[in-house]
Amino acid sequence: MKTVIKLLVLIAILNAAARVGLAASGYYQIKDASQEILTFGAQISPDDLQRDIYHKAQSLQVPLGMEDVQVVRDGSHTSALAAYTHPVEVFPSFVYPVHFRFSVEAVAMGGLGPTAPPPARQ
Repeated sequence: MKTVIKLLVLIAILNAAARVGLAASGYYQIKDASQEILTFGAQISPDDLQRDIYHKAQSLQVPLGMEDVQVVRDGSHTSALAAYTHPVEVFPSFVYPVHFRFSVEAVAMGGLGPTAPPPARQ
């Protein structure tokens, strides 16, 4: 009987760990995708970047709302800040809210390619 109880407790712990792990996986995926969106979105407006991050979160099934994402551009520097709460059912009928927050930054590198050679001296 003790073995059965220990086994049930172990299964419950593994279940909770797996569910929290899936929520963390979604967090890292949306953070990485947001970094990529900012890095390659130098010519896109901040509102469109915000919308792109939101749509990516929806495709990854991350509970990130449009109002949870802020994108700011200052010259060639773009940053995004996002925060959301992911409710995780760690045990049947017991939901634990896990809070996630991240910020990513990117610098536009456009125009840094080869330039014309300096004029020849005479």
